[in-house]
Amino acid sequence: MAQDSLEKYVGQVLDEKYRLESLLGQGGMGAVFLATHLGTDRYVALKLIAPQFMLNPEFVERFKREARAAGRLRHPNVVDVTDFGFSGSGNERVAYLVMEYLDGCTLSDVLAEENRLPLYWVVDILEQVCGAVQEAHQQGILHRDLKPDNIWLEPNALGGYRVKVLDFGIAKVAESGPALPSPWPAPAQLQPTAAAPALEAATMIYESGAAADDGQATQIMSAAEQNTRVLASARDTAARPQATAAAAGTAASGLTRVGAILGTPLYMSPEQCRGERLDARSDIYSIGVIAYQMLTGAPPFTGDTSSVIRSHTDVEPTPLRDLNKKLPKRVSRMVMSALEKDREQRPNTAIAFANAVRANADSLGTLYRRAFSLYSEYFPTFLKLSLIAHIPTIIVTAMAIAFRLAEPRLGKPVAIAIGIPLALLTVASQFVTASTISGVTAIIVTQLAAAPMKPVRLRTAFQILRRRLRPFVSTGIRMAIRIMLGWILFVIPGLVMTARYLLWAPVVLMEGLEKKAARQRARALAARSWRTIIVAMLIQILVPAIIGGIVGFITGASTAKKGSSRGVKIATDAATLANVFILPLFSIVPALLYLKMRQFGGETLADVMAQLEEMEGTKSRWQQRMRSRLTVTPQNRTPI
Repeated sequence: MAQDSLEKYVGQVLDEKYRLESLLGQGGMGAVFLATHLGTDRYVALKLIAPQFMLNPEFVERFKREARAAGRLRHPNVVDVTDFGFSGSGNERVAYLVMEYLDGCTLSDVLAEENRLPLYWVVDILEQVCGAVQEAHQQGILHRDLKPDNIWLEPNALGGYRVKVLDFGIAKVAESGPALPSPWPAPAQLQPTAAAPALEAATMIYESGAAADDGQATQIMSAAEQNTRVLASARDTAARPQATAAAAGTAASGLTRVGAILGTPLYMSPEQCRGERLDARSDIYSIGVIAYQMLTGAPPFTGDTSSVIRSHTDVEPTPLRDLNKKLPKRVSRMVMSALEKDREQRPNTAIAFANAVRANADSLGTLYRRAFSLYSEYFPTFLKLSLIAHIPTIIVTAMAIAFRLAEPRLGKPVAIAIGIPLALLTVASQFVTASTISGVTAIIVTQLAAAPMKPVRLRTAFQILRRRLRPFVSTGIRMAIRIMLGWILFVIPGLVMTARYLLWAPVVLMEGLEKKAARQRARALAARSWRTIIVAMLIQILVPAIIGGIVGFITGASTAKKGSSRGVKIATDAATLANVFILPLFSIVPALLYLKMRQFGGETLADVMAQLEEMEGTKSRWQQRMRSRLTVTPQNRTPI
C-alpha cells in the first residue's frame, strides 16, 4: 500500500468529530493518525482501516471484533479505546478506532539502549503487564502478540511511568464462550471456543511452496504487522511535524521488517508455533520471554524465523543464571518456569507469575524495611493495640512485683505456693498478649496490603478477632503446647516447631482454618521458603531477647548498686514491659511473611479480603464504591 494513499486523509474530519493531524505510521491493514477530538480539542490516536479492505466484509467484521475486544477492557495498564465507527469520505467508506494518545516510549526502545534492566525495574514492569493481561484473560481475551513493542511506558509526571499494554484489539476473543468466574479463572476456561471466527487469529502460519533447508519454508504473517505505534508526543508533533513523521515512518518500516523476520516468532509459545489451540498460558510464555530478555539483554532464541520456531518447540533455553550471575536463583527458576515447553508446567495465571516473581525478588531485608515503615507510619495504632493486649501482662507483672515486695514476710512454703502459680500465670498472660498482638496485627497488615485506602481501625480488627476467637484460642493452645514440647525435648526440635508454625495466627484469622487444617496450612506456607522462615524466626527470637536482656541488665545493675537482690528481681519483672514497644514491630514480620509466602505460591488476597469484608458487615458507601466496578456489559451491572 502506497503511503501517499493514506496521507491524503491528513486534514480531513471523520464523523464531524475527529480531525486527522498527521500520519504516525502504517502497516498492512491500515494506519495510525494523530487526531484532534473537536469536541474537547484533545489529541487522540486514531487507527484507520485502509479503504480497499472495506470492500471485504470479512475484514470489516474483523475490525468490529477488534473494537469490541479492545473496548471491553477497563484497566489502568491497558490502552483505553474510546470510540469506534464508520465514516464516508467521498465515494470511499472507512472504519476507525479511537484510542488514548500516549507519550513516552515502548519497552523495546528502552531495551535497545539499556540492554538488561535492574531486577526491581523488571519486577515492576511485569506486575503491571501481568495485571493488564490477567484482566484480559478474565474477559476471555488472549493477547497472542505480547512483546516489548506492545508494552508502552508512559511518563506519569512524577519521575516514574505507567505501563500500558497495546494491541489487545488483535487478540482472539472467545465471545461465545461461557462467562469466566472471578477472581481467577482456570486456564481451560480461557480457551477460545470452536465458534470463534478464524479471522481473529493474531498469527497465521501457513506453508509456502518456496524451498528451504528442510524443504518447506514456514511463512509467518503477524497481525501485529498490521498495526503501528503512536510514537511521538503531542508537543513534539506540533513543534516538529516533519521529524515526527520521519521517525514514525522509520519505526513503522522497522516494525514490519522485525515482525516479518523475527518480531512475533521471538515471543511465540511452543503451542502457538505448532498452530495448536491456545489458552492463557500461551500469553504467560510470551511474558516469560520478555522477562528473560529484560534480565539478560536478549530473548532466549534468536535467528531466522524457522530456527526460532523450532527452538521454541524443541530447544531448552539457556538458564538465566548462566547469563546473569547476580540474579537470585529463585527468580531465575520462576522465570524459567514460564518458559516450560509443556504448558501444564507453567504458572496458571499471569498474576500468579507476577506475584511469585515479586516474592522471590524481595529479600528478607526488604521485608524488615517494610515492617519498620508500617510500624513508624501507624505507630499510634500499634501502640494502642499493644497497650490493650498487655493489660493481662501488666496485671500479672504488678502481682509479681507485689509478691516480691511481700516475699520476705511470707514463709517459704507460702512463697512457693504463691510463686509457682504466679509463674504459670505469667507465661499464660504473655502468651495471650503475644497472640492477641500477632492476630490483630495480621488483620491490619493484610488489610493494608489488599486495600490501602481502607481506614485502619482497631475496633474492626478486634471484631474479626472476636468472631474467630474460639478457633484462634484452641489452635493457639495446641501450637503453644507443640512448640513448648519441642523446646523441652531439645533446642533443635523447638526451633523446628517454631519455624513450622510461625504463620499459624494469620492462617487462622485470614483463612478461617483451625486445629489440624491450620497446622498443615501454616507448614505448607513455610515450606515454600524454609530459609526465609528460619532466618526470620531466629531474628524474631533473638532480637527481642537481646533487647529485653539489655533493658533488664541496665535496670538490674542500677538496682544492684543499692544492694538489694529483691530490687533486681523487681526490676527484671518490670523490664518485660518493654515488650509493649517491641512486640508490635515483631508481630508485623510474621504478617508480612504470610503475605510473602502466599506470593511465593502465586496466590492473591482476593479470597481473604472477601472473608474479612463478609465478617465486617456493612461498609460506608465510599468503601462499597471503591470495592465495586462496572462489568463489561451494561446488562450485567450491579447497582451500588
